[in-house]
Amino acid sequence: MRKIVVCSIFIIVLLAACSNGSKNNATQEIDITKRFLEEHAEIGLTYNEVRKRFGAEKLADVVDNTETWLYDSTQNNDFEYNRSLEGVAFEEIKEGNLEYQLYINFMDKKTFMYSYFYLGKDGKVWQYQITSNGEPQNNPVSN
Repeated sequence: MRKIVVCSIFIIVLLAACSNGSKNNATQEIDITKRFLEEHAEIGLTYNEVRKRFGAEKLADVVDNTETWLYDSTQNNDFEYNRSLEGVAFEEIKEGNLEYQLYINFMDKKTFMYSYFYLGKDGKVWQYQITSNGEPQNNPVSN
């Protein structure tokens, strides 16, 4: 009888640990900051390498013969906007509804450019960009 109780407790603990672990991994969202991008973005990463570092993309499509993936983070879980690969949501970022938008461009199934848009301390939208030559640039892009 004691073995059955011990085995039952062990199984319950094991099942609880497995279900919590998979739930956390499935819902865990990576906080992509400018610093995170500086440390993890590399030119030449494959699709799988990007997903391992940045998580699943929110939107992906081919625009002007370039495959582009979009990552973003809203300040409020109830906030929704029209995600687009054809234009940056400057107003949503300026109004504080979006923390950032990250566009990752692929050529021949490998990354060749990262464009990260965020609200600077000066109230302007800034773009931190890593181009195919690997040189990062950080510039304001709106008032």
